[in-house]
Amino acid sequence: MPRINPRLSKPITDIQFPEDLIAVHTAFRDQVYNPDSVLYPGCGNEASASKVYKRVTFVDIEDGNTGCVSALLKSGLRAFKQDIRDHEPAEEHDMLFLLNPAIRTAWAAKHIRSGAYILANDWHANATEMSEDKNKYALWGTINTAERDRRKGDNRVIVSQDLTGLFVPVKDASEFARLRPRDFEFAKGLIESWSKSGILKVAPDKSFEEKWARYREVVTGSSLRMPARRVADYYIFVKT
Repeated sequence: MPRINPRLSKPITDIQFPEDLIAVHTAFRDQVYNPDSVLYPGCGNEASASKVYKRVTFVDIEDGNTGCVSALLKSGLRAFKQDIRDHEPAEEHDMLFLLNPAIRTAWAAKHIRSGAYILANDWHANATEMSEDKNKYALWGTINTAERDRRKGDNRVIVSQDLTGLFVPVKDASEFARLRPRDFEFAKGLIESWSKSGILKVAPDKSFEEKWARYREVVTGSSLRMPARRVADYYIFVKT
C-alpha cells in the first residue's frame, strides 16, 4: 500500500485512520502478538496503529510530509520530528511497523529489543532486506487483505504462517509470468515507463531479466534477485 501522503505541496493539517490498516493491526494484535510499545517511523499522517495498540511512538523527519508531526501531536499522539537514526527511546519498543518508510530497516530496528516483532510491507524492499539477513531477522508469517465485505462494512484480513515460495526468486521471466501474471505485466509496464522517463537507463533490446536487474539495482542497490514466486501484502518478522 502506498504511503498516505507522498510529497504533498501543502502542509499536512490532519491525520488519517485507514480502515484497512486498522483491520491489519487488529488481526496482528489478536492473532500474533499484542505489543506494549510500537515504533512507527516514516508515518506521515497515517495513525491507524494508535486505534489498536496500547502505546505508539510516531517518528517522521517530514521530508515530503511537512506538518504531519504537528498534526499528530495536536491529536494527542506521541510523535517526534526527527531522523529515525537519532531516535532515543524512552521505553523498550517490542514492535516496529514499516509502511513504505523510505529508510533502511536497520535504522529503526536498532531501537527494538531482541524478540520484538516487525510488521512491514515490501514497497521499499524492507521485507526483502530482512529476508536476506537471516542472522538478524526470522520470517514468522504474513498478513493479506481480502475483498471488503460491503454488507458488513468491514475489511477482512488473513494471517498465515505458510512461508512457501516467499522470497524464493523465480528462475526467469517465463516462470514469473506463469506464477504471477498480473504482477509480471505490471513490472513490464513499470520498467518501460521508468526507461522512457530516464529514471532507468537500460537499452530497450535487453531481456526482461537484464532490465529487472537494473531496476532492482536502482531501487535497492542490489541486482541479485529476481521477483519472488509468491508475495504478501504484509510480512511479519521477529528480530533475533
